[in-house]
Amino acid sequence: MRVPLFEIGLIHDHPLIEWAVSQALSEAPDMRVHVLSTGYGPADDPRGSGGPDGPGGTGGPRGSVRELPERLDVLVLDRPPERATPAEAAVTRASCVLLMPSTGHLESSCPGVNGYLSERSGPVALAAAVREAAVRSRGAEREGEAAEEDATLLSVRERQVIRMLTHGLTHDQIARRLGISRHTVDTYVKRMRSKLGLGNKAELVRAAMAYGWD
Repeated sequence: MRVPLFEIGLIHDHPLIEWAVSQALSEAPDMRVHVLSTGYGPADDPRGSGGPDGPGGTGGPRGSVRELPERLDVLVLDRPPERATPAEAAVTRASCVLLMPSTGHLESSCPGVNGYLSERSGPVALAAAVREAAVRSRGAEREGEAAEEDATLLSVRERQVIRMLTHGLTHDQIARRLGISRHTVDTYVKRMRSKLGLGNKAELVRAAMAYGWD
């Protein structure tokens, strides 16, 4: 069975910690680590010229934001995005941002951060936490894509009806506003439930509100 490959970005100002995190994640067969340069020269880099690229190697490829893939499943940072210059562009490509602050400097809440990692984590626990975040981010993306696909199944008139339903209008009120019969509104609702695989009107309204169709 093909193992899904998660694209992981890493930015850390401390070269030894950066190397250790890259090592731990690169050992996982389902992760490819992309280490962004933070300005350290080769003499300061404990990896020297860096290890092989990809899963199972001794370190992720080190480079600039331009060399990142179009999408990162997870971006690991050592400071909030607004304080990490190389992260500004990388964050826009990341589905999930995890913060690994210096020990004792954990902030309660940071805008744009989805979760936290500890520098004291062991390699296995660290990889597991990053993998869990990656799986969650992919699941959320799939739900969003599914919602967009579901929305395209609906006609213009059906979208008008579902929008009015989310605003609390009754079938009779919708019929009067659209200049159609109550029976036609009933038909639209039944058709939308069938298209989206929903059991009743309440589920239809909840789905519309959850997916932003209102």
